[in-house]
Formats: sequence, C-alpha cells, structure tokens
Amino acid sequence: MQMRLQKILAQAGLASRRKAEAWIRTGRISVNGEVVTTIGTQADPERDRIAVDGIPIHRPEPKVYYLLNKPSGYVSTCEDDLGRPTVLDLLQSVKFRIFPIGRLDWDTEGVLLLTNDGALAQRLLHPSSQVPRTYVAKVTGIPTPEALRRLAKLGANPGTPAPLPHTRIVRTGPQHAWVEIRLREGRNRQVRRMCEAVGHPVKRLRRIQFAGLAAEGLPLGRYRPLTPSEILALQRITRLAGRKEGKRPPAALKPVRSR
Repeated sequence: MQMRLQKILAQAGLASRRKAEAWIRTGRISVNGEVVTTIGTQADPERDRIAVDGIPIHRPEPKVYYLLNKPSGYVSTCEDDLGRPTVLDLLQSVKFRIFPIGRLDWDTEGVLLLTNDGALAQRLLHPSSQVPRTYVAKVTGIPTPEALRRLAKLGANPGTPAPLPHTRIVRTGPQHAWVEIRLREGRNRQVRRMCEAVGHPVKRLRRIQFAGLAAEGLPLGRYRPLTPSEILALQRITRLAGRKEGKRPPAALKPVRSR
C-alpha cells in the first residue's frame, strides 16, 4: 500500500515525521536506489527498497488480529514473573509480536483479542469507546430480581450517560445460577466484585463477547484470525468514539515481548 515516506519512516520507529521530513529534504532517503528530496513522495513499504544513508530499513510488520478462546489457568500478559503460563503460550505459531487487548483474570475463560496494532488496542480500551463486554458468571445461589437490579447499578459507569448494564439469569441449578452481565468498561475483577457485593460469589466466569466478537465454535485454548469485516467493525467503533469525544485518541500501546 502506498503511503508517504515520512509516515513509513515514523512507523518503522526511525524518526518522528518532522525529523523524517528533514532527512528527505537533505537527501538522506532513497527509494529503489534513487535519492528522494521531495516531501510527500509516496512508496510501498512492502515492495519498495527504502534506505536511510544507504542502509535499508526493516519493513514494518503487517497489522494482525486474533481472537483467542482463553481457558482458565493462563495470565493475560506477555510474560509472568511467577513463571505461570501466559496466553502467548497458546499462540506460539504466530510469528508476529502480539499482545492482549486488555486482560482476563487467570481463572476467567472466554474471548480475548490479541494484536500488534497498538493504536487500535488503546482506543478499544479507552473508557470513551464504551466497548460492550458480555460475561456469563456461575454464581452461588439464585439471585432475586432485586439482586439483579443492584448488580446492574454496581456495574454502571459513574459520570457517563450510558444505560445501566444488562443483567439476567440464563439458567439455574439446585444451588447456583448462570447470570449474564453486559458492561461497557472493564475494571480489575469487576464482575467478581459485583457478584460478591450482592451475596452471590462467582464460581466460574466466562466472557462470551467483546466488542461484538464471540468465540462460538472455537474450543477453549484455540484461536483464529479476525476476518476483514470484523477488523473493519473494530476500527469503526474506535472512530465513532473519537468523534464523540472530539479529541485525538491516546498514544498507542507497544508490544512488550517478541516471539
């Protein structure tokens, strides 16, 4: 894909766009062996040979996006000081430097997205995006309608006009219930704390949907690449959130570890 040289150099981590423009003006950049001095010149980083002072630049990694059906027993980080298994251990065949978008607790299962697109990840996690997250929790006892209302209030985002979180019982057993909870923001152990507060501790927790993406048909511990339409849908969510806020998105996340 064609893009401006200064953007290519910035994405490669070599310089800011302003500094890259200075390099172009002073004749330090060449494309396919030809020195370029015109600002705005475009090139294809995947096909063209771009060099700084005669030294070829490394081509940037393509952006990749995966959906993992995370099992219990894995931490949602790139590495763990305690030596516990990480979600990256489940994606060892992926050759790109990826990281999880947000976290699921060690003992929580379900939908987890991983990518090397730091800008998209940061926007999805920003509170202004109001990205929907749906969980199903197996709780001790069977919540009453009043307990469900209290649960919804506990999951509300203070200071936002968003409606109260959706809560409902999806099925029950003799001494437990499966409760569906839909939130618009993720906080540390939020669902477990909410259920504990209304007297129904969580025995098992699964995230069944994140940003409209589900793991239906995907066994625990397996992953798949997102489809082009799913990627576009995520990008649309972040663009709409940015317009509502009327401000530029926050700085991008960066991968922590290469594989």
